[in-house]
Parts: sequence; C-alpha cells; structure tokens
Amino acid sequence: MLHHPMSDLAALHLRLFQFRCHEELRVELPVGRHFFFGSNGQGKTSVLEAVYFLSRLRSFRTAQTRELVCWQRDCFRVEAKLGGTALSATWSATGRELVMDGKPVASAVDFWGQFATVLFIGEDRELVTGSGAGRRNWVDGLIAQREPGYLATAQHYARALKQRNAWLRQGGEDRRVGESLTQLVTEHGLAMTRARQAITEPLACAVSETVRALSGERDAVTLRYRSSFSLEAAPDWASVAVGEQRFQATLLGPHRDDWILERHGKPLGKFGSEGQQRTTALALRLAEAQLIRERRGQWPVFLMDDVAPQLDENRQAALRALLPAEAFILITAPEDRGWTMAQDFRWMVSPSACLPQ
Repeated sequence: MLHHPMSDLAALHLRLFQFRCHEELRVELPVGRHFFFGSNGQGKTSVLEAVYFLSRLRSFRTAQTRELVCWQRDCFRVEAKLGGTALSATWSATGRELVMDGKPVASAVDFWGQFATVLFIGEDRELVTGSGAGRRNWVDGLIAQREPGYLATAQHYARALKQRNAWLRQGGEDRRVGESLTQLVTEHGLAMTRARQAITEPLACAVSETVRALSGERDAVTLRYRSSFSLEAAPDWASVAVGEQRFQATLLGPHRDDWILERHGKPLGKFGSEGQQRTTALALRLAEAQLIRERRGQWPVFLMDDVAPQLDENRQAALRALLPAEAFILITAPEDRGWTMAQDFRWMVSPSACLPQ
C-alpha cells in the first residue's frame, strides 16, 4: 500500500479494483487537504468518483454504472476504511454486493450515506441557474445524510407517485385505486415536506453567511422554500383534478417543490453575474458540509474536482480559509497552480498509481 510519508494521523484507506483506468489502486490518506495532480485521462477524478460511489452508490459522471468497469473487465470493487468502519461495494452485470464491517448489507438504503461526502464540481453553477429538479435532488441528498430514514421515505414517495401517474395515464377510472394512491402520495409527501421545511432555515443561514465570507460583500443571498404541500392544511386534490386529467400527471407534491435563491430581491439564477452564481453554488456545497457535520459530529469527505480555476484569486483565498483543517479534502487539478500550502499533501496520479510528491 502506498502512503504519504507524513501520514501519522488517523487515515482514510482506499482501494480501487478494476475501477475506470485503475486495475488496482491502494492509497492511505491522512486527515487534511490532498491534491491529486495528473494529465487528463490519468485517473485523478476517478479517485473522487470511487469515493462518491461508495457514498451514494452511483457516479457523478455517468448514469451507466457499467462504464466504471476497467476496460475488458467484468466487475469493479471500491473499498474504504475510516476509523472503525469498513465499507465495500462490488458491481458486476449480474448484481451488486454491499458489505459493511465484514457483513453483507441487503438493502441499499442501509448502506447509502454511511460514508458521508460532499461533491464540488464545475457544473454546480446549475444548482443556481438550473431547474428545480437539481435543487430538489441536492437538498434530498443533504437531508438523507443527516436523517437515516429520509431516503426510504423519498423512495416510497417516488414509487407511489409513479403508480399514481400510471393510473392517471390509464384514465383514472378505478376510483378506489386512485384514492389509495393519493393517500400514499399525501402521506409520504407530507413527511418529505416536513423534513425539507425543517432543513431550510439552518441551510439558508449557512448559505448567507458563507456567501458573505467568500465574496467579502455585505449583501446577503436569501434562500426560501416554495413547497407544493402545505403543512397547515390537507392537500386540495380537488383543485387540480381537471388539470391532472388533462396532463395525466400528478400536479401536487414534493416533486414540484423548489428553493428560490435571490439577491436584492431578484432571482440569482436569472439576474446574477456568473461570478455571483458560482460563489453561491460554492456556498451551497460548503453549507451542506457544515450541516452534515452539525448532525453527525464529523465532517464529510470533501470531493473537489478542479474547482479552483473557476474562482478569482480573492475567492480562492477565501475558500482556502473556509476549508476545515480536520476534514479529509480531496482536490483534483492537472497541475499545481499555486493553490497548495506547505501542510498540504500532493499526489501524482496515473493508472493504478498514486505517488506522493
């Protein structure tokens, strides 16, 4: 196993087997900031992707899990050990095997989020400028890493919503079926709405404070929750019945929620500058990490894929100051662009190799 010569602290142990371009890669990472350098196609982002897969059971680069398998191989495995917890995820065309502390885990819900992560990528600007779907997925991921039961609730809701939409497409003639599905959508939807509402205030405060710290400006960015369901009254399904028959889709529920980001009362996604949008997107991720730490008692692993070049020098300096020294922070870049500091760890990545510099 390769390890950095300064690694005398508690470490994150990683092993990638037949993952992307890595036939086998083992690395031991002490607490701190780790910079992974290397040319394009050498596998530095794949290290972050493997950690993310172990956390979320999916890739942030592709929807096709088979693309993560090394060329001319039929499976991959990712393993990690941190403190007293060991996790392993194996994927092949015939199935997936999840193991925690040496014991098989039958349900993905029980495995998902055991290894907390926060992902920073160049496309994060879309959290500000994109559709509500991206913000819903982001907030749900945050809640699920704080509340173990939330993922199951969201899955139950998604299943009930899919069945109700199918019932509507079939004409909605069986009233008894419709009432049953509407009850399920309402029950699980209200549970999601309560959790989303509860997270919004601390999230909004954290985002506003972090934007100020990153930009040096006094102007606050506000975040507010626009929910489809009200917690003060039962959903008014009768008011959307005609529309649902016309569009053959469910028109009430958390799948129509959104979070509105504003600056000076104007939608940031439409009227903000690119720099303001990128700063806010970065603040969303940093706030996510802060709220996970507040609930779980330790920082998630920071996965930062070449995000520094998108920031000016002042914001890069502010970001450096905000990154916690007691966290595992994994940062990719083609080369050292002067962002590293003396106490940081530097690695040169190539296929199946991660060598300390």
